[in-house]
Amino acid sequence: MPGSTGELRYDETFVAAVGALNSRWSWHVVHALGAGPSGFNDLRRVVRGPGPSTLKQRLSELADAGLVRREVLDGAPPRTRYSLTERGSGLLPVLAELLAWADRHRLGTDPPGTAGPLGLFQEKWAIHVVCVLLTGPHGFNELAREVGISQVTLSQRLGELERRGLVSRARGAAPAYSLSPAGLDFRVVAEPLVEWAHGTRFPHHRPGTQDGAEPAPGSAPPSGPRPPARSSQQVG
Repeated sequence: MPGSTGELRYDETFVAAVGALNSRWSWHVVHALGAGPSGFNDLRRVVRGPGPSTLKQRLSELADAGLVRREVLDGAPPRTRYSLTERGSGLLPVLAELLAWADRHRLGTDPPGTAGPLGLFQEKWAIHVVCVLLTGPHGFNELAREVGISQVTLSQRLGELERRGLVSRARGAAPAYSLSPAGLDFRVVAEPLVEWAHGTRFPHHRPGTQDGAEPAPGSAPPSGPRPPARSSQQVG
């Protein structure tokens, strides 16, 4: 972005902040609430992909992350209204950049079932992989270490990103992964996203367990995937 000083990094602060959006339909909920406060049923009509239980879970997670505010309004019966907090509203310029970027590169329409442009990054760790690759080409093992996920999950994310035309792979004994022109242009989204993350002061932990497994009921909070190997990787 203009005026960037190169201080915007892919590090634990970024991972913790973006981890709050690291579930299917979270981006869609934030985008829908960007139009203004909404009741649950109104949100269901706008965010049509998830079922009611999934939508309720996403709203609860976003509220726990301080991105969404939940209010119970007086009435018979009482009504619940959801709105973005100041922290959540800070994502709206990022979403505008993401939608413009997807439109510029004609992304988010194929294959069917990707839930539009916002669905491009609703698989866990996809956006993290792209942000790490913005720092330069990486070998597979190096990339797994930087993102902090298993090789199985990384292989899945890379395959999806290759099919979408965002990542390319150099063949050889030790294949290297790099971003396509469309992937490199994602910098216009990544830089304000990293700036937002560094302004949110999220705790340095990642929700959920490695590769997105859910913790068992009554279990202690998991520590999440290991942190990036180098906390000073620069995106800007």
